[in-house]
Amino acid sequence: MRIVKLGRDDDLAPATTLIRRFFAEEGFTTGETTIAANVRTLAGLDTCGLFVASAEGEAIAVATVSLEFGIEFGWWAEMGDLYVLPEHRGRGVSLALVGAVEDYLRGRGIAGYQVTVTPDAGARHGLKDFYRRLGFVGDGRLLLFKRL
Repeated sequence: MRIVKLGRDDDLAPATTLIRRFFAEEGFTTGETTIAANVRTLAGLDTCGLFVASAEGEAIAVATVSLEFGIEFGWWAEMGDLYVLPEHRGRGVSLALVGAVEDYLRGRGIAGYQVTVTPDAGARHGLKDFYRRLGFVGDGRLLLFKRL
């Protein structure tokens, strides 16, 4: 397996396809055009990372991470997406991607990072336990969102 961090000049089609599939499987309503545009933007930002895992020349998984600066932690991040094709799950691909994301974050001097787990996906895929095994903990904060 090979993991690469993509930039704006790389072929983003495999990452875009994986994220489209992820969003469709999870029932997110973000349109395909918006996904493609946001993948292009994310890949070109110095404060973001777009990682793709490949095996035998095929893109099999994707992860995204975005950095933010705040008073409490200084530089911190959020892993926004982590998706592995169903036929490649259970083989350590997600662990390898998380490791690549963490190496990238450590290299940038990031204090820590978070992941958002939706209740439905968390229950279906056992994500709460998965992330806890990786060292993630909840601190009781409530994440609220407002669309602008």
